[in-house]
Amino acid sequence: MAKVYQQIDGRLREFIERQHLFFVATSPLAADGHVNVSPRGVPGTSCVVEERRFAWLDLTGSGSETVAHLRENGRITVMFCAFEGPPNIVRLHGTGRVISIYDEEYAAWAPRFADVPGARAVIVVDVERISDACGYGVPLMSYEGDRDLLPPYFERRGVKGSADYRRRKNRRSLDGLAAYDYDPLDEWSTLDGLAAIRGRLESVLPGWQPPAAYGVALDGVFPYVNRPGGQHRLPAVVLGTVLKHDGSTATLQMAPEQLAEAITALTPAEACTEVEHPNLAAWRRVLAEAEGKPISAVFVSSLDDEVTSDADAVLRSSL
Repeated sequence: MAKVYQQIDGRLREFIERQHLFFVATSPLAADGHVNVSPRGVPGTSCVVEERRFAWLDLTGSGSETVAHLRENGRITVMFCAFEGPPNIVRLHGTGRVISIYDEEYAAWAPRFADVPGARAVIVVDVERISDACGYGVPLMSYEGDRDLLPPYFERRGVKGSADYRRRKNRRSLDGLAAYDYDPLDEWSTLDGLAAIRGRLESVLPGWQPPAAYGVALDGVFPYVNRPGGQHRLPAVVLGTVLKHDGSTATLQMAPEQLAEAITALTPAEACTEVEHPNLAAWRRVLAEAEGKPISAVFVSSLDDEVTSDADAVLRSSL
């Protein structure tokens, strides 16, 4: 029989703190918005703060739906399931808030958690309803260990590289809500800063070699072509990063979502007024006019390489 509790203490607190995994559910206000459920389970990154308050260290990831929804409306449910021992489910319904690594408050919260590379915020939930349920439908599963993958990934990227990643992946939710857009853009305002950002992106993209020429085409038509000897090397590595491509001669089909991601990643560069940004203008035009037409990214490592497609031939004819 389900039971409602007034506070998180005693056996309830012990149960919560014993779990290796919990789930977080949030939703935008819009009726057609995407409901989100995320797992959390990196050791040392969650705690019961008070009898009606729970918190966890939010790590950089490929999305930022929870942050976006909390910023918009604060509604959240946290769920813990017993996968070992007696069956049980505990839910914490409440209101959450985001304390980013750039907030003054963050320094007071961080010592509660392990020092994990890629941390971007602390999520604090003021709990309004505490309940349990039988858990009879939850299967028995054995805990084998933690995946030591996420922290090393962002440790390799470093602090600035992790911020680069968030600017590309975390600034907007699936529904276009403001998400994790806290990372400063100062470095993007100078040519030296853009060069440093380009260098970091190049250093983590396996096998990357800047192409001699490249461009994005809509149905074989290029609004802008980057020619040999040009100065726009940052857009090239942004495209390569999104497409997981090393810059070698190739024609790659792009989904509109991939082009949108590339645009989001490159948009902060507009803060630099020392140079024009023709690739951004071209990519935005392609995305706006796509309407089911094929989008392709063409890379030409050397003009001596074999032509890879009709679009490649069009690009080379314009050089």
